[in-house]
Amino acid sequence: MQPEYLPLAEAISELRNELRMAVDNAAGEDLKFAVEAIEVEMQVVATNTLRGEAGGTLFGVLTLKGGADHATAATHKVRLVLKPESSPAPGADVYVADPVPARPQ
Repeated sequence: MQPEYLPLAEAISELRNELRMAVDNAAGEDLKFAVEAIEVEMQVVATNTLRGEAGGTLFGVLTLKGGADHATAATHKVRLVLKPESSPAPGADVYVADPVPARPQ
């Protein structure tokens, strides 16, 4: 089974959606957090597998087969530092909060 592939554009889009929800949740909260920078780190693993197989029939009776596999993998790390900016107020701080069901006592 192949691991699921998540394109970078889709990952950033999902992050943007999560941030929008956090900003919406901040409305009316007395404790908010200013988002100064967002760091995203992704790893991409590229693999290359070579497979060789050989076989033949000896004297029309005996079948011989042999094979070998060789795999190599390279991991690439992508790190992005994003500065959030809101369309209605470019350059203004973006604030987020997470709703809680009840205030701690």
